[in-house]
Amino acid sequence: MESASVTAFCPGHISGYFLPVIHENPDKSGSIGGGLVLSEGVRVVARQNPISSVKIFKSDKTGLPEQIGDTSPVIMDLLKKMAVHAAIETTCYLPIGSGYGMSAAALLGTAHAVNSLYNLGLSSHDCIKIAHQVEVMHRTGLGDVSACQGGGAVIRKTPGPDGEIRRLMDLRPIYAITLGPIKTSSILTSPSWMDKISKAFPDYIPETVDELFLASREFAEKSGLISEEVRTVLKVCDNNRVLASMTMLGCGVFAIGKTAEAILNMFGEVYRLTLSPGGPRILHGERCS
Repeated sequence: MESASVTAFCPGHISGYFLPVIHENPDKSGSIGGGLVLSEGVRVVARQNPISSVKIFKSDKTGLPEQIGDTSPVIMDLLKKMAVHAAIETTCYLPIGSGYGMSAAALLGTAHAVNSLYNLGLSSHDCIKIAHQVEVMHRTGLGDVSACQGGGAVIRKTPGPDGEIRRLMDLRPIYAITLGPIKTSSILTSPSWMDKISKAFPDYIPETVDELFLASREFAEKSGLISEEVRTVLKVCDNNRVLASMTMLGCGVFAIGKTAEAILNMFGEVYRLTLSPGGPRILHGERCS
């Protein structure tokens, strides 16, 4: 007889600009900034099991899952924090380590799935806080969990899952391309990069999605994070008056506009996305009694 299982989904998140805020209380640590919560993300299957394990899959071009990892210290720490054992399988529908918030989505999806699987009685916000604490501890991200607790384009005015967040909705498609991964922790633990990022942070709050794109590009330019590969793509976008910027933190570009897809398609596989209407959710499952 198969063990009980629960399947959850959590949207991904592109960060356009950010400023780390580190506090001794992890609930008050995180980042402020702006980004986009995406229609694609991570699907998590949690199964009852006496020994914890994690398998990581990535959806290939045909939509079939391909296993790319057999462990995750971050998710294992989440399970320890929740005081449970479970067999976890995560399937990422966007590139890992490329600025799409896959780590945060996997953590949030796992927290909600395990909570439902074992009837832990935690609220959705409790799950969000636990996932945020683990991500901050590992420096795999600072603001993605806070952003992904809801949908839309997000302006995080204060840090942490209890922070003030403004959400904007826009029905236009968003296009993104990945040119390679960046190890997020290598940036978030570098004092010199943190100083550049702090000085590049916009001094105004965007009121529209278009303004969020402009603020993101301004931040990317001033921070010095733009790679040569990204610069090549952005130049073509600029020449065609397409709003575009660099995914943070990833070697990629996200853009919006009628000709954005055709332009990005010149440089590789394009992800056609929309803003997610909400945050993590349980898809289906059989709970433990």
